[in-house]
Amino acid sequence: MAVVFKPNQEAKTGAALDRVAICASAACMAQCLLLPVMIVITPLVSVGFLADEAFHLFLLAVIVPVSLVAFGLGYRIHRNSTMLVPGVVGLILVVAAAVLDALVLGALAVALLTSLGGAFLIAGHWLNLRERRNVCMQPPR
Repeated sequence: MAVVFKPNQEAKTGAALDRVAICASAACMAQCLLLPVMIVITPLVSVGFLADEAFHLFLLAVIVPVSLVAFGLGYRIHRNSTMLVPGVVGLILVVAAAVLDALVLGALAVALLTSLGGAFLIAGHWLNLRERRNVCMQPPR
């Protein structure tokens, strides 16, 4: 006989936030990687809002709080801090790229830094989802 475990509402919310954060990080990384390619391949096409600084700030405003809440909820459930290392590194890199964008770094360096940060964030959220799933699959004590 199979036993079905139903995760509580906090676990569902945390898992949903991890998935949203993974999508936002992937969108940010795709935008950073594809924008230079689009500029080279199609110079006649306006890239519009994707090249606008407001779009970068919007993504940052979504990624940072969603990631912090998802990591916090996940840690409360599984108590495993392994996902915090790539998650915090990713957040630091993404924020650093946004802050240093106008001040110091060139476009290529910002794209690389943001992409690396996005990859770290995706890894952190994936680890968080995996650990949360492991806890949910264990039989109650």
